[in-house]
Amino acid sequence: MTEGGEKDSQRFIAIINTAIRYCKWLIVILVALICCSGIRVVNNHEVAVVLRFGRLVGDTREEQVKEPGLLLAFPYVIDEVIKVPVGKVHEVSITTHAASADPTYAEIEDTGYVITGDENIIHIDATLKYQISDPVEYALYNSDPETEINGVVSGVMTSCAASKSVDGLLTDQKAEFGNEVIRQAQAILDGMEMGVSIVSLEFKSIKPPSALQYHFDQVNAASVEKETRIQQANQYRERVIPEANAAADKLVSDAQVSQHDRINRANDQVAEFYGLFQEYQQNRDVVYERVFREKVVTIFNQMGGKIVLPEGTNTPQIFLP
Repeated sequence: MTEGGEKDSQRFIAIINTAIRYCKWLIVILVALICCSGIRVVNNHEVAVVLRFGRLVGDTREEQVKEPGLLLAFPYVIDEVIKVPVGKVHEVSITTHAASADPTYAEIEDTGYVITGDENIIHIDATLKYQISDPVEYALYNSDPETEINGVVSGVMTSCAASKSVDGLLTDQKAEFGNEVIRQAQAILDGMEMGVSIVSLEFKSIKPPSALQYHFDQVNAASVEKETRIQQANQYRERVIPEANAAADKLVSDAQVSQHDRINRANDQVAEFYGLFQEYQQNRDVVYERVFREKVVTIFNQMGGKIVLPEGTNTPQIFLP
């Protein structure tokens, strides 16, 4: 072998040795990274579950759910650590039944809507808030939880709206409708082992299609006018009926007082009559004369001063005071 060939051979061996040396360091680094991959930090609003070769680690919920802090697990190729944000309130926009634009009459069927119990259509845009109640179920049994929650709530909205009137959903039955949707949706999610708990359902808008908005406004205005008239009638009734009752009570009271006075006077007259009748039976002439004089005096007192003209003459003869 020539001198030049020996040099090329030595250079090649040196390159191979250098490559081997770098590969060793790379392998060491990779091994170190793999070994450190089992060290995880679980934040305050999170818990974690560990899957070892795809199987959940722990026999009880306390053992399966890892609390916040430093978590030591086997390397990634052995253990998979899944963090679950249990302390966070999650939001899902429920826009399945919301109008995507301002559709015309012909385009309404191409947008999302629900049918009410009185065969009207409305658009509903809502936001659902939920928390994770069971991190194990949430981590293991749900591939796309928000999509599944959206589908469940949208379906329940359709079902619940079918038992409500459009006027109720647009006015005073929103809270009742929302509570019913939450109750039924939670029952379905529990059956699906979603591991979530619904916190609230907030309606951004419940409105009729824009093409029908004018007609709904007219109906609402008539409903408001109806309620106003009913309130006015109730106020008038509350004012007039007590006055009428008070007037009736006064009439009854006055009648009772008058009745009492008349009965007392009648009793006095009856007693006076019987007393006079007894005297009359004992001494008829005296009583007759006395009564006659009393009546004549009473009549004269009522007449006042009078001039008496004897029959057949115009000359005054007697003056009776």
